[in-house]
Amino acid sequence: MNAASAYSASRATGNADRLVLQHAELVKRIAYHLAGRLPPSVEVDDLIQAGMLGLLEAASNYAANRGASFETYAGIRIRGAMIDATAEARLGSALGASKARAVAAVVQEIERGPGATRMTQKLRKAWE
Repeated sequence: MNAASAYSASRATGNADRLVLQHAELVKRIAYHLAGRLPPSVEVDDLIQAGMLGLLEAASNYAANRGASFETYAGIRIRGAMIDATAEARLGSALGASKARAVAAVVQEIERGPGATRMTQKLRKAWE
């Protein structure tokens, strides 16, 4: 990397840092707005964390020559990151619940054991 490209990269990083610092409040505002529309199980802090990642990504990918202000562009990216995070969390909890049910079924089967199956068959015959 030559000196000119190194200087350009450091200026871009400094500009991205400045954008993040200037728009951190935007993340909080969007998080609280979105939290009012989501179930109470979704934590505002989790939304803020996902939103900050979206803001960082927006700051590093923003191109001013595309016609949109940074605040508009970042708002879309922040909201998208928050929605993606809540969708991933819901999917993870659904998968976790199905695995927990499968484990509980196996535990019940083990607790019953082979003797329990024979006992059940004897009871059925007695009731017939």
